[in-house]
Amino acid sequence: MRDIKINNQEVLDILNDYKDWLIPKYYNGDMDRDLKCKCPDHIREDWISDEYLQRQIAEGRGHDGYPPSMRSYTGTMPDSGVEGLESRPGSAAPYRDKTLEMNTKLMQQLSARKNSLATLYPPGGWIAWHNNANVPGYNVLFSWSETGDGWFDYWDIKKKERVHMPDVKGWQCKMGYFGSYDEPERLCYHAASTECLRISVAYVFAAPFQVSGEGIWQDVIDDIEENW
Repeated sequence: MRDIKINNQEVLDILNDYKDWLIPKYYNGDMDRDLKCKCPDHIREDWISDEYLQRQIAEGRGHDGYPPSMRSYTGTMPDSGVEGLESRPGSAAPYRDKTLEMNTKLMQQLSARKNSLATLYPPGGWIAWHNNANVPGYNVLFSWSETGDGWFDYWDIKKKERVHMPDVKGWQCKMGYFGSYDEPERLCYHAASTECLRISVAYVFAAPFQVSGEGIWQDVIDDIEENW
């Protein structure tokens, strides 16, 4: 994983438009009315600890790649429906539609293949250790932190060590490659946690083994870092 400086103002404008629409809905209560917050009974440390990471690694292919626990709001993914939310007075549809609007602009700008995450973590939120082996490829991860009081960690499979990447206030970008189980040397277990509001938006660029993937990925890095 590597940090990428976001200098492209068009990318920042798209991200800020999404953030400026989403964050007020948390503070005015709309989000708690319209959506659910996942895993309300889970204990954060159970899912982000070194011990849990090692259990996930030892599980091998028994881990399906998805995060098994995630304290964040449902309904913000572009493929979100309203199943399970029918009894609530609000609707998840505007959140899904706003993400779709952002996706249309960012995926065109960055030539991304698909969106893999779009969510808001509340203070105390997290995403458990997982490896995305089910959706391998080159990735870009945008995150916005209200105060910078959070982190993204990954397991360096070659050095056999946990790498800590602290959040900063505002937007930041990380890029890397998440391997499949057919590329064991490129598996990338990762987790995140926050003590403040945190938005995460992620995209996948190329399927594994595609020769063009790395070139596309480097072009995206150049595009994001370019000060147009």
